[in-house]
Amino acid sequence: MLLEFMQAQQGLLIFVLSLVAAHSVPLLNSYHPNTILSLVFKAIAKRVYKSSAPAGYQHLSGTLAFLLPSLTVIILCFAIAQFAYYPNWLGGIVLYLCLDTRVTTRAKRIATLLKQGQKSTARQLLSNIVARDVDKLSSVGISKACIDSTSLTTVRHYYMIIIFYILLGPLAALSYKLLLLCDHAWRTEIKPNSRFMSALKSTIYIIEWLPIRTFVLLIAMPLQVKKVMHYLKHYARYFYQKNSGWVLSLFAANLKVQLGGPCFYLGERYEKMRLGIERHPEPNDIDSLLNLLSRIRVFFFLVLALCWLTYALSATFLKG
Repeated sequence: MLLEFMQAQQGLLIFVLSLVAAHSVPLLNSYHPNTILSLVFKAIAKRVYKSSAPAGYQHLSGTLAFLLPSLTVIILCFAIAQFAYYPNWLGGIVLYLCLDTRVTTRAKRIATLLKQGQKSTARQLLSNIVARDVDKLSSVGISKACIDSTSLTTVRHYYMIIIFYILLGPLAALSYKLLLLCDHAWRTEIKPNSRFMSALKSTIYIIEWLPIRTFVLLIAMPLQVKKVMHYLKHYARYFYQKNSGWVLSLFAANLKVQLGGPCFYLGERYEKMRLGIERHPEPNDIDSLLNLLSRIRVFFFLVLALCWLTYALSATFLKG
């Protein structure tokens, strides 16, 4: 009986085991496949990117630079899945490798360092997870950058991956993850307004447009929903990247701090919009962010469990 039940619910079992493994035994960056892929994307950009080239060349080379290696990895994984004896379990491994569960650990470490007055060490740790310049950031700047990055990374590298996996399968989740890895690898070497990155940024924006908005509206329901809607109306729609604006509006409204704002990339200042008119974040607000993320995780998986239960009961009713 137990074996029959496990076979019938194999997809759910694989999903749960992948999540448990991602949280309990995450791979270190030193030997994670994502690190290798990031290095590949970075090497390709160094090889083909020319800042003095015409805009048309940069657009074409940038499109091919992210499209060809991504398609190579996807086609390779698809081919392996066709010959795999247990393709569903292979999809679970893909989910495990795509999920980033260590971002909250890094944020907690940065908050601890700031409280201890070790700003230089906090900057060094922050530089490993953000693309912006951090050398001149104050304690407030480090806190804001940490909250911005942790919020966006958690939503994109965790919840969006799960949503794409559930709705479209492991290859869709892998494709989205490759785009995110390429974007982060390039932003550490290339200015964000470069024509070279325009095709990649547009592709990511289109793919995640609906999922991010659905996720934000869903998560906002048990939180400060009226304030979130106010922020979405007055800030997110004018943000430099509207998808990111939606995510940061959710967290700025609930943390009651100001997020976003100007920042430096490769020595150049970019005047990005601030979200909110409240106080600037402090190290203690990073702890508040982690508590908020824990509440979001509980609510998100309760919604998933409710959806699965509804689906299971509906299937049972139709069979009966």
